[in-house]
Amino acid sequence: MHSAEFAYYAKKAFALFPGGADATSAPVFAAHYARRRRNRSLAREALDRVIARAFFAWLPSRTRAVARKYGMDAQWERQALAIARARFVDPNDIALFRIERAEELDHYIRRFEDAGFNKIINQKGWSRACALVDKAAFYRRCATHGLPHPEVHAVYNRDVHDFRPARRHPLIAKPTHGEGGRGVALLPPAVSEIADQAAFAQAIAPYVDKRQVWVIQHALRNHAALTDYAMDALATARLTTMRNETGEPELVSSVLRVPSLRGPVIDNMKAGGLIMPVDLETGRADIACKGYGGGDYHCHPVSCAAFSDLQLPDWKAAVALACRAHSTAFPEYTLIGWDIGFTPDGPMVVEGNAKPGVLMPQRSGRKGLAGQRYGELLAFNLERAEREQTDEPAR
Repeated sequence: MHSAEFAYYAKKAFALFPGGADATSAPVFAAHYARRRRNRSLAREALDRVIARAFFAWLPSRTRAVARKYGMDAQWERQALAIARARFVDPNDIALFRIERAEELDHYIRRFEDAGFNKIINQKGWSRACALVDKAAFYRRCATHGLPHPEVHAVYNRDVHDFRPARRHPLIAKPTHGEGGRGVALLPPAVSEIADQAAFAQAIAPYVDKRQVWVIQHALRNHAALTDYAMDALATARLTTMRNETGEPELVSSVLRVPSLRGPVIDNMKAGGLIMPVDLETGRADIACKGYGGGDYHCHPVSCAAFSDLQLPDWKAAVALACRAHSTAFPEYTLIGWDIGFTPDGPMVVEGNAKPGVLMPQRSGRKGLAGQRYGELLAFNLERAEREQTDEPAR
């Protein structure tokens, strides 16, 4: 496992209880935390109390560090510390979600809560065998179920396997395991002209780490509607689907990502990309922001194109694709975040994520997911999963 990936899982290994004796969370999750209180051991309750005391002792230094990181003034620091103490929340969440009043947190999912929720409703997503984690396995399943996706021309695992000539299509290399766009590389045009497998393996060697497995696939082009926004990367929308009360996947959040400058071949916010909410019904974008700090962008900083003018093409087809992919190809998951590309040939499934996170939709939309359909369905699925695990009858 890559060190960054190990750190990612390690941070999420322990489901923090948001408080000591009682939970401080969005009201929609009150029943979940009541069940956790009833079922926790005396030892776990004691540990939760110790952690809560340590959390409160940590808050002043954490708030100062967050204020310095984002250039906040002394007034913000005092206000954030008071909110953090009152609502058991990381000051970093207060900054990123732009919380100004404590009561706003009644509608938000804290980031440290998200992993704990996900482990309950999406257990298969935490296994190394997860088909959404291994990109090679993911694309094989997409092909089996006829889902439009970037064609895979080779898999590299110390040597080239499953090779198919690219016939001059531009190619991109991705590590099969990894997140945040780490290691993704656009290959030189000459590589896509190679029809011999041995020569192809030699040509891609400088761009891949032999300690990892890679997929070499067709680099997709953006639809013309995204020309003024996508720069040199494929712009993708994160469409998150969750199973509803009837078991059908339902779109519960959508965020568009685009690069903020020329050069990067990925749109990820860790590479400085911009994120913006997308209306679930219409597919129209809105004001953008960076994922970590900074202000809002009404226009793209390079092209000056207004984000409010951006209507994602084939939106209904994109939503239908995400829901179909969830229900037919990956039915074992309750929650999936789909990275959908908008191409001249229609929407394409680029990746699937069993742990889509809550930062992007809550920061970009300036609204908490707990107060939306997302929170309603999350609470429903938590109750269903917890009752199945304990064989407790539904009320």
